[in-house]
Amino acid sequence: MYFSAENRLTAPRKDRPQTMDYIEINRQSWNNRVEAHLKSEFYGLDGFLKRKTSLNDIELELSGGIEGKNILHLQCHFGQGSISP
Repeated sequence: MYFSAENRLTAPRKDRPQTMDYIEINRQSWNNRVEAHLKSEFYGLDGFLKRKTSLNDIELELSGGIEGKNILHLQCHFGQGSISP
């Protein structure tokens, strides 16, 4: 059993190749979610587009500021936190 790019549980079939491109399946799965997330009030996209940070106070406090630093943000999702002012 595996999840298809449309996030449906799918049983293996004899006519389906045994090797699968899991990276592409994962990419398509996340891409399918982006539009709904962009429309969600949870992410405050309107404020973000007006240069309001999307980071929480604790994230700002613990980072100590990142201006002028090289950072690596291991993320899932659409990356708003990585480019937040």
